[in-house]
Formats: sequence, structure tokens, C-alpha cells
Amino acid sequence: MIHYLIAASLLSAVQSDTPEFSPEEAELASFWENMGPTLRDEGIEAYVERYHPDFTHWDIENTGALADRASAAAYWAGFAEAGHVISCTFVDPVTLAIVDGVGFGRLYYEQTNSYADGRVESSAFRMSLVLLREDAGWQVRETNMVRIDAASGDGAAFAFRHCPE
Repeated sequence: MIHYLIAASLLSAVQSDTPEFSPEEAELASFWENMGPTLRDEGIEAYVERYHPDFTHWDIENTGALADRASAAAYWAGFAEAGHVISCTFVDPVTLAIVDGVGFGRLYYEQTNSYADGRVESSAFRMSLVLLREDAGWQVRETNMVRIDAASGDGAAFAFRHCPE
């Protein structure tokens, strides 16, 4: 827990208008950006392996969609089984840090979903995440996402810049 607090302080201290990240730090953003493509291209088993067994999601918008690894697996398995696809993802990192094998990030995240009925919808989020480096590589330990309402101007410079509708 103390590592989380130290890293949170580091994240606040290193934020700048033009952040620069080491290749190892940038790997954290790439890892998250590749979550959707992993589900799309490799299937639910590979996708779920990217979550730490103790994964938790703080659902600040109170949708109840995700809470732990099992519920994340069930939700995304149902999404894929229904014929829906995460067609595009994009990450714009704000802060990234690694402390003793624990990765911390704050970022903008955009995801475009193509639904089985032909609908295509994009959503953008501000998010934070904690990753743990395990023997097989990074695993997602914790996430928190808040949807950006582009209509209100909240994050409008970011929202929907990268994923086509």
C-alpha cells in the first residue's frame, strides 16, 4: 500500500504540459491500449490473463459493470459472444511511473465498439490504473474510469480524435 501512496505523489510531481516517458513507462500505456485488441484478436482467455487475480475496478459511475476479475471476464465474454467487437482503442498518457515493479498511470482512453447490429460508438474516459509486473509481464491490478462528456467540453480536445466512428 505504501508503494501506491509514494507513486501517487510521484505522479502528481512529474505531470507537465508535454510529458516525456521512458520506454518502460510508455509500455504501461501500450499495455492498456492493447487490452481491446487482445480481446478482439486473441480471445477472452488471453484477455483475462492480462488481469491480475486480485483485479479490482472502482466503478465511480455506479454502473456495476466491473468489480473484480471474474465479473470483468463475464462481462467481456458476453460482449464478444454477442458478436460485438472493440474495433479501436487509443491511449493518451498524462502521467506514468514505475516503482518497484508497480506501474501507475493516469491517461485519457478512447474506445470504439462495433456492435453486432451495425452500430458503432466511441467513448472517451479519464482513467487511472495500477499494473503489477509478474513473471509473464504486466497485469492490471486496479482501474478507475470516468467517462468524458465531449458535449460539455470536458476533454473535448481529446475525445474522438483517434478512433473513427
